[in-house]
Amino acid sequence: MPSFIISKSKLFSNLTFLKNHINSQIACVIKDNAYGHGIDEISSLLVEFGIKSVFVKNNLEANKIKDKFEHITILYPSAFENLGSNIYFSVSSVDCISKIPPNVGIELKVNTGMNRNGIEIFELQNALNLIKQNNIRLIGVFTHNGYGDFGDENLSDEFISQQKKFKILKEKVLEFINKHNMPKPRFHSLSSSGAIKYKNIDDDLVRIGIAMYGYLGISNRFGLKPIAELWADKISSRFLCAGSKIGYDGKYVLKSDCVVSSYDIGYGDGLFRLNENHSELRTKEGYLVLPRMSMDSTSIISNKDRVCIMHDADKIARIFGSISYEILCRISPFIKREIVS
Repeated sequence: MPSFIISKSKLFSNLTFLKNHINSQIACVIKDNAYGHGIDEISSLLVEFGIKSVFVKNNLEANKIKDKFEHITILYPSAFENLGSNIYFSVSSVDCISKIPPNVGIELKVNTGMNRNGIEIFELQNALNLIKQNNIRLIGVFTHNGYGDFGDENLSDEFISQQKKFKILKEKVLEFINKHNMPKPRFHSLSSSGAIKYKNIDDDLVRIGIAMYGYLGISNRFGLKPIAELWADKISSRFLCAGSKIGYDGKYVLKSDCVVSSYDIGYGDGLFRLNENHSELRTKEGYLVLPRMSMDSTSIISNKDRVCIMHDADKIARIFGSISYEILCRISPFIKREIVS
């Protein structure tokens, strides 16, 4: 049976580095089943480490971990319902505010230049008025700087522009809450790579996602290590002569005599389907993975009982022209997650 092995020590090492490097409180993003790592397993480890704030995708994920953290923010709520005083809803439009029951906590998202989600800055005053009028708890105000997670270690003009807009926005919010004697919300604008690169963080927290799992959108990983490996078990083996064809349509032809084994993992488990048009893929041990991959099994030139099919999602991402986020999020939730020290 395939399994996703999660290293507690590597996760804690990554979190310790991030906590020491970033001059701000860190909140962990565990949306989309903790980027494929398993929300139950990762949340339990985060509690042990001492994390207080997390971000999840939807109401279902929030309900699974509602008793574990002091602060849980739902980024893409399916409904605005009172799930508990520690669970908040991200709000990206003024129209949504009227749908939220009194005393429910929200985090107001504002668009500062990514042009994806969030109210426009000119809508801020109206949004704040509605929040106060409807007796809604304003827990946070945030944006997403879309120019921090990719590129090199330098900050682009677009990145700086978004941070300047957010600073002006914060001043407007603080002026409003002081005038109306409302509690101060928490402000946050940065995620993993942006927070690592930016030296002038004055937010209340940063949202750490991909970095705690051991990856960054920039080339320098700063010593962060991937925390999980994907392993598969052997189904069967056979000795084949040079010239033998493997799998569907016989697209791979063996170049020499060797033992070929099939392993119990395939694209049905969330992997990309390796075929003859892709670059060479090897296991952690160096064994060649043969195209074409099947739905539930994969042929590898190996006779080992167990192999590591993935130890670094970036390497697989490059073969398929993708990014580590996509590789990780695709891993089937039906694959067993195991935590090791």
